[in-house]
Amino acid sequence: MKLINDKFLSLLGLCQKARKMVSGSMQCESTIRSGKAYLVIISEEASEATKDEFTHLCTSRDVPFIIFGGKDQLGGAIGKYSRTLLAVTDSAFKEMLLNEYREIQHGGDR
Repeated sequence: MKLINDKFLSLLGLCQKARKMVSGSMQCESTIRSGKAYLVIISEEASEATKDEFTHLCTSRDVPFIIFGGKDQLGGAIGKYSRTLLAVTDSAFKEMLLNEYREIQHGGDR
């Protein structure tokens, strides 16, 4: 399971290096509202208000979202301090990340 989590986090890092991601609530909200977000990742440690706000926003804009990882884990994966929200702005990275997330959810059975 840890290996799969590491692969997911590595993909986040690649996405950041390719400049296909924004982080932070203001940038994520703007990206979602402008229609440029393909996937939103919300930290498990986000406040309930933040989770509610962004799950509603994503649902209303038909943007898939996942709730995954701690703030430090997400921030570390993209070379920054702790992050609560990430928005992926590339459809190929969205597909790769969702595939890895599904593997994590299913215990890594391939």
